[in-house]
Amino acid sequence: MRCVMHPKYSEKLRDPRWQKMRLKVLERDEWTCQYCGDTESTLAIHHKYYIAGNEPWDYPLEALVTICANCHEAEYQDRPGAEQSLLKAFRAAGFMSYDLERMAAGIKKMKLLHASEVVASAYAEAFELPDVQQQLLSDMFDRLKRPV
Repeated sequence: MRCVMHPKYSEKLRDPRWQKMRLKVLERDEWTCQYCGDTESTLAIHHKYYIAGNEPWDYPLEALVTICANCHEAEYQDRPGAEQSLLKAFRAAGFMSYDLERMAAGIKKMKLLHASEVVASAYAEAFELPDVQQQLLSDMFDRLKRPV
């Protein structure tokens, strides 16, 4: 017997508070998948992150995004492997915990909606630093000197 105090997540998605929030997100995103641009498939509202104890409707609009069923399924299937790949790349590149904390803090401060914009902003910021520019140029010339 299911406890009335702890409804299933699928039941929470029928709650009027979630339905109202869902409609706001769909309208903001113009009923379009924000990853692939699909307007024909079934659309879902994806939580970019979760906070323990929060109800589905207890998030700011910026934490929610419209995505199609295919992108939603791919996100759930691919995310764990992608996160592990990212962590391995950081470790292999020698990033220390302090570096990761600084990157996380910088990303949290960005007011961008799409990951591609975050990556582009990080590159743009890095390219403005003289030491980064010098290192990139040095790396490029080193590669040019190598025999083909």
